[in-house]
Amino acid sequence: MAIDPKSRVEHTRKWNERQLVTLKKLIDSYSVIAIADISKFPSALFQKIRKRFHGKGVVKVSKSRVIKKALAENPKTAKLAEQAKENIAVIFTDLNPFELFGFVKKNKGKVAAKTGAIAEDDLVIPAGDTGLPPGPALSDLKGAGLKVAVQGASITVLEDKVVTKKGEPVSAAVAGTLAKLNIRPFKVGMRIVSALENGEVFTAQILDIDTDKVLLQFTDAHRNSFNLAVNAEVFNNSTRELLVQRAFRNTRAVALEGNVITPFTAGEILAKVQAQAGAIRAQVKEPEAAPPQSVQDAPVQQGGGQGA
Repeated sequence: MAIDPKSRVEHTRKWNERQLVTLKKLIDSYSVIAIADISKFPSALFQKIRKRFHGKGVVKVSKSRVIKKALAENPKTAKLAEQAKENIAVIFTDLNPFELFGFVKKNKGKVAAKTGAIAEDDLVIPAGDTGLPPGPALSDLKGAGLKVAVQGASITVLEDKVVTKKGEPVSAAVAGTLAKLNIRPFKVGMRIVSALENGEVFTAQILDIDTDKVLLQFTDAHRNSFNLAVNAEVFNNSTRELLVQRAFRNTRAVALEGNVITPFTAGEILAKVQAQAGAIRAQVKEPEAAPPQSVQDAPVQQGGGQGA
């Protein structure tokens, strides 16, 4: 039974209206709205990325005309309306735009190599059992430049082989071999075109930053600023502990040099005095004791005798 064209049109109109209402509700529910290009993103991977967004936001796909209308009719998102072109998805989230961009960039899926695709990295087929039975596959693997041999009931790649170097196109033989070995060397993902937060639009050029590199730059800047503040004796929350410790050490050193006795110097000063006294004592010779006198050597006492 043929479907009445009018019924089809009516069904499409109602579907578009429902989509429009849903999009408008999502716009009001989230602080960040982003447009993503999905022109080269397989539908099978799209379901995976939706699951990964669970708890972080909502990814919505609809007709570009409906998306553009929903964005344009809300002053909050009117700036994004012109970004609503073909093959796009709208992401609704409370992640800040930089977090969102990084999250999407990291969550890519692997796909098979196609003939003519440019390798982003060296494509390597590792040595090992392929699981493929001897037959036409043996010639195909050899045609891709692999060193192979039949071992037991299957074909084995005898050594690792770079079948396509970075920046070179994938040949038909290599693409076929990779598919036979179920190797998916290419990564694809959604591409954030722009994101809006608090009325400000962030383009992909602004959002695409190397977080590790930026973190290292912040770390270096903090270290350099800290060293400069310490050397210039700038007293703040970060430097005060080190500056107080250094001032204490310097003051204590001056007190020790001047033999100023304080609770913090008394021990070392007394130890120094004791050491100096010991050194002086070692240099002073003790007087020699007089030898003991014998009885014979004792002097005879002179005195008057008894009268006759």
